[in-house]
Amino acid sequence: MLSGRQADACAGVPATRAPRCADSDLFSVVTGLLREVGYERMTIDAVAARAHVSKATIYRRWDGKAELVVAALSDRHVGVHNPPDTGSLRGDLIELLRATAAICTADCDLMQALTFAMRTNPELERLVRHQVLPAGRVASTAILVRAAARGEIPPEAGERELFHDLAPALTLSRLVAHGLPADDAFLTQVVDQVLIPVLRYRHGPPAQS
Repeated sequence: MLSGRQADACAGVPATRAPRCADSDLFSVVTGLLREVGYERMTIDAVAARAHVSKATIYRRWDGKAELVVAALSDRHVGVHNPPDTGSLRGDLIELLRATAAICTADCDLMQALTFAMRTNPELERLVRHQVLPAGRVASTAILVRAAARGEIPPEAGERELFHDLAPALTLSRLVAHGLPADDAFLTQVVDQVLIPVLRYRHGPPAQS
């Protein structure tokens, strides 16, 4: 059952889009329970009870708890997966990092809980690594394709694995390890001093001995 506010938000939405509203309501319940009790103690029964839906309704869409959690995570990360095209590599990267930082700030405790759960749950680990993490790379890859087409970076830059790992790693390190805000000053510094130099690096001829 949708809450009053969520029902209002879905009012007038075409029937073909209505399930998306219901999904968002259910996913909010899932992430809320994850924060409260953790992955291991969260159950489909608890999700169904709080969302006011039957377990059969959930199992018609998802095979189990791991699949439902992964769907909820993917839903929360839509903003990271679809950053705007600003017309420049620098602008695109700053927007991507802003979206990444917003998710990391809002979901830091959730990420830590799931990282711990992945150590003891192979199915959850497999789904996160094969569905959630690759989806996040789609946006960064799109940014690199656009930048290469504009001539801002060499075409081979998109194949650099280091780039794809740097942005989330530096953002999480800033928030979790150092307890500092991932504000625009920090994000701009990461883009200008780390990400763009990595992408524009060209392999030169081997040094002569």
